[in-house]
Amino acid sequence: MDLSTIETFAETLLAPPNLVTGEAREQATYFFEDLKKKITINECLILLRESKNPFVLFQIGQAVGEIVLRDWSLIEANDVQVAYKTLLEFVATSLSLESYVTGACLKSSAMIIKRGILDGKSGDQEELYQFIHQMLTNESSTIQAAGCLFISALIEQFSSAWRNSKFSITWDFHLQAKSTFENNGLRRLLEISLTTLHALSNQEDIVGNSFTRRLCDRFLEVSENILSWNFSSKLYRRFLSNHQVRGGKRRKTIKNS
Repeated sequence: MDLSTIETFAETLLAPPNLVTGEAREQATYFFEDLKKKITINECLILLRESKNPFVLFQIGQAVGEIVLRDWSLIEANDVQVAYKTLLEFVATSLSLESYVTGACLKSSAMIIKRGILDGKSGDQEELYQFIHQMLTNESSTIQAAGCLFISALIEQFSSAWRNSKFSITWDFHLQAKSTFENNGLRRLLEISLTTLHALSNQEDIVGNSFTRRLCDRFLEVSENILSWNFSSKLYRRFLSNHQVRGGKRRKTIKNS
């Protein structure tokens, strides 16, 4: 995948109307649509390391999530985890990323984690929370802010009822994923958020530091979203629990027969 070609098409899309023709802009749009259909996960991760073009990074950040969800049944669990962890590490270690690039990478990571919460393909959830904790306790205020945004992205994914049949994100899947997340993940994120907010509030001159003040506002917003969470009904949770028990017994019967 030629990086210079990708960046040239990106510049075409971002150029002022008086500098490019409508035909050239349509060609560039088609190029990126086609790119997402053909590019591999490994190629995406390479481009993240090599490109400095914000629009290319934005497109690649989006593509990683879409490709992983689209090819979920074909991708090994280790590759799924490498994909979302690389996105998180990229955000945590990159300086001066455009906000829309950070948002695309964090949203894709959150989408992957939600998709794998039932089958375990996205890995150990506690490891994820430890990574978030490390982001929030980092000396860099930029990384702390990225950690807060990632919590927001997770909250949005598990509370949102968006669904897409081609990604196997059905209404039933959303309810099961949301209910599973409520069992532990929601509490862990609230604990992490309140702990970080408490640490920020103990800093000197918090009122005079505009960045810290904005960060506190973000954590307050996250905490409010968690505390006002619309929990799954007890009836559905009971149904889901019984369904999982019956499913486990059925698999055991088939395996022993």
